Amino acid sequence: MPLSARAMSEPSIIRRGFRLVAGYVRAHPGSFALAVSGSVVYAAGTVLSTLALGYATNKAIIPAFEGGSPSPWWAVAGLIAVAVLRTGGVVVRRYYAGLTAAAARADLQRGMARRILMMPLDRVKSRPHGQLLSHVDADSESAIDAIHPLPFSIGVISMLIFGTISLALLDVPLLLVTLALLPLIGFMSWLNATVIQNPATIERRANNTVTASAAEIIEGVQVIKTLGREEAETALFAEKVDELRAARVSLGTRKTAFAASFSAVPQLTTILILAVGAVRVGDGRLDVGGLVQAVSLFAVLAFPLQVIGFFLFDLPPSVVGHDRVNLVLSEPDDPLLLTSGGRHLPVGPLGARLHTVTVGDTSRARLRRAELEIHPGEMLAVVGPTAGGKSTVLEVLSRLRPCDEGSVSIAGTPLTEIDDRSLRSRLTLATQDASLFHGTVLDNVRFSRSMSEDEVLEALRVAGTDDLEHALVDGYRTVIGERGVTLSGGQRQRVALARALAGHPGMVLLDDATSAVDPLLEEQIVGRLSELSMTVVMVTHRVAAMTAADRVALVAEGRVVDVAGHDSLLRNPIYRGLVEAYLASEVLS
Repeated sequence: MPLSARAMSEPSIIRRGFRLVAGYVRAHPGSFALAVSGSVVYAAGTVLSTLALGYATNKAIIPAFEGGSPSPWWAVAGLIAVAVLRTGGVVVRRYYAGLTAAAARADLQRGMARRILMMPLDRVKSRPHGQLLSHVDADSESAIDAIHPLPFSIGVISMLIFGTISLALLDVPLLLVTLALLPLIGFMSWLNATVIQNPATIERRANNTVTASAAEIIEGVQVIKTLGREEAETALFAEKVDELRAARVSLGTRKTAFAASFSAVPQLTTILILAVGAVRVGDGRLDVGGLVQAVSLFAVLAFPLQVIGFFLFDLPPSVVGHDRVNLVLSEPDDPLLLTSGGRHLPVGPLGARLHTVTVGDTSRARLRRAELEIHPGEMLAVVGPTAGGKSTVLEVLSRLRPCDEGSVSIAGTPLTEIDDRSLRSRLTLATQDASLFHGTVLDNVRFSRSMSEDEVLEALRVAGTDDLEHALVDGYRTVIGERGVTLSGGQRQRVALARALAGHPGMVLLDDATSAVDPLLEEQIVGRLSELSMTVVMVTHRVAAMTAADRVALVAEGRVVDVAGHDSLLRNPIYRGLVEAYLASEVLS
């Protein structure tokens, strides 16, 4: 059973909801207290409005009909004053309730963003992006829905107290009639919240499915179009939308039915109060103004229970939303992070060593007891068949993937003991999938790191981006859009390469980082890299890069088969076959 459905089936759903909103209140007590204060002011104004209405009836309306001397101005002034008081309370309550809800949602979204960045990389990659977006957006909004009516619900409890006292002072028999019927309204509020739990769960789940599916369609639109799957994907998405529509209709039907019941019960009760009150007026034990006031007070007493019902209605979806948010918030920290107490890497080019490294289980290991020595300042090309373990070597070196067996050291220091800030500033990674962000080219290369513009420009020069400075409208200060959408694949890769080179790291890891770059330009870039005072480890399929490298590491079936210069390694039949295949591919292209 899905977590949301399982959570909704628990009998403690209301208690869980109360604990949830209590946590929001503890986090933002100031704004919440002001929201409740505004609600109390509104409640007091509402009860006073019944007194003002009774006064206006006795002092202005009845005298006007009986030919007496009415006092309309005092009555009008009283009604206006009460209206102003109520309006002020409403404004304060809504503003600060919204402020509390917005702050609570921001807390959840910040927490999820931090958790996504702190959780292990493989855990992030295993989640569909659309699902994560749904958690951050739709689920966080649902999780705080109950905050909106909560200040009102607490504040109108005072309305119950004020109204009951006023009605007791006015006429005890009418008070007893009212109190006998109020539990029915309260029971209906609770029943409403209980009956809609399951439909609310189904609606929330369907909504999240549609959000996730829409995100996947947007991300994969190019694949969908190139495979001619527009109609098929539209039909699949339409099915999910139909499920959401059906869920919302079901939920809306139940809400409408209960809303009608809420309206009917107070109306029938008002008729009963009018009947009893008419008898009391006929006996002379109650005046007409008092009857008008009593009817108004009943509405005052019934309204808080309906408001509390709205709060109870919003509790279950909030619990469901928070349960889904917790799918992210409950993720553990990346065990590879070492943010304090670690050792720092030295300046200059860095060497590294993989010693009997195994990654993955014995049957499907990405690396099997791999051995590799990387010399400081060298350019090492890593080549091999597909799925042989090349990228895993770089992920292990950059501490993005843990070793199941063996050890890794950088500059003689165990990788597990290096401070994270030191590691990330001294060892950088650029991949084939060049991830860029909304902003200028300079912003993407600097990436909020402390470095001069000259350093950024030098990194761009080495990465071969000279053409960009002249091709873009504002040169390197051109905003390139989300994910670098205005750039070509090769241009994005070069900007990402410049980002890895900026800041003078001691080792740069390149995972097919120039695969979309023109071969002639790639040769120039490799030549510039060879002149830098840093270690370069690059996974590549280009023979020119293998030739330019100081050494080549052949990785196949999870093992480092051989490490030697290009010419020497040609004696290996596996390597020679790869080179011939790469050369043939380059000729064809």
